[in-house]
Amino acid sequence: MAAEQLSAAAQLPALASDVRRERRSRLTGLLLISPAVLLTFLFLLFPLVFILQMSFTTGRSFLSPEGATFTTENFAAMAGRYLPNVLVTVQLAALSMVANLIFGFPFAYILVRKVRYRELVRAFMVFPMFGALYIAFGIRFLLLPGGPASPLLEALGISNLSVLYGLPTVVFAMSVFTFPFMVMNIGTALSNVDPTLEEAAACLGARPWQTFRRILLPLTRSGIVAGSLMVFGWNLGTFAEPVLLGTLNEQRSLAVTLYNRGVVQADYGLSSAMAIVLLVLAFAVSYVSLRYSRGALV
Repeated sequence: MAAEQLSAAAQLPALASDVRRERRSRLTGLLLISPAVLLTFLFLLFPLVFILQMSFTTGRSFLSPEGATFTTENFAAMAGRYLPNVLVTVQLAALSMVANLIFGFPFAYILVRKVRYRELVRAFMVFPMFGALYIAFGIRFLLLPGGPASPLLEALGISNLSVLYGLPTVVFAMSVFTFPFMVMNIGTALSNVDPTLEEAAACLGARPWQTFRRILLPLTRSGIVAGSLMVFGWNLGTFAEPVLLGTLNEQRSLAVTLYNRGVVQADYGLSSAMAIVLLVLAFAVSYVSLRYSRGALV
């Protein structure tokens, strides 16, 4: 009995040393993540709370010396008067997502399976990501009367202005901007699919459409969902394309309306409510996509 007590007493310093080592490790971990936590609070959570609080105020009263006047009319306006603006925003984002998916999957397949110098192609695909403003200005320059596309449009009997301003042109510009996101996500998923599966399906008599539907589509679902989510999320805040290429209907998107109400008219309360609606839309899309993919994005 005495020997066992002496052995336990001899192990106490080692146990105390392990406890101190574990505490130092935890403290070091907390110190390492503290800058990230501080930056997240200062530049994400605090501005979000600030905007949420401002969205329940009228006009510019939140910043007035007399004090803020709180109201719920801003969100009532979003559910009534500005509901068409929300629908236009969702419509533009959805159409661009569908266009990117239709053209992005074949392009990603050719890039991964057929192109030898695919890294060079991927390098060129970075250019659209420089900014939607450059793309919108470029397309506007091409389609202006007397622009580079004028001879082709005249030969087809199409007016420049009918092409320059409209929903198809806005969706096309948005799709060009987000096209690399769709291709890169689908291409990454396709790279993980063994080509021998397609060869085995062909040997068993499967047609290309059957191979796509039964093999490629299920195995690349994660890339499709991730690319669609990224494209839709980016285009929810579209601004340059509707302003430069759209008609009055496309210019009713929430980003453009938010700018007009917040910057031009200084209605900070209503513009903050619009920003909250955009955030809610983005969160809802992310949640539904994660549920639909069943963890495929994780």
